[in-house]
Amino acid sequence: MSTADPGGPRPAADFPDDLLAVQQAWIRVYNQLARRPATGTLELRAELFRLSRRIGDHAYWGEGDPGRVRRTRLWRAVQDAPGGEAEVAVRLVGGRFVVEPEEGGRGG
Repeated sequence: MSTADPGGPRPAADFPDDLLAVQQAWIRVYNQLARRPATGTLELRAELFRLSRRIGDHAYWGEGDPGRVRRTRLWRAVQDAPGGEAEVAVRLVGGRFVVEPEEGGRGG
């Protein structure tokens, strides 16, 4: 029985390479979508939906919903991996969505 914090960071090595690649692609598409104006985003939104389905339906999770904690571990592992890209922060400021400046990739 493990005493590790179930909500703590999880190394990328704990996830299958193809699942990590799909999550990395999801973050890249999300970041592109966040930087675009509200129009002309249909293709990116469709790709984000497709990637979300691939992540949720991946065999690694077994049957059922992977759950928020497990998905968060994947998200953190991808961003912290070498070459990982941080998800940009989008905030509502004065009634408008604003993309906060990136700090760059979190990985090494």
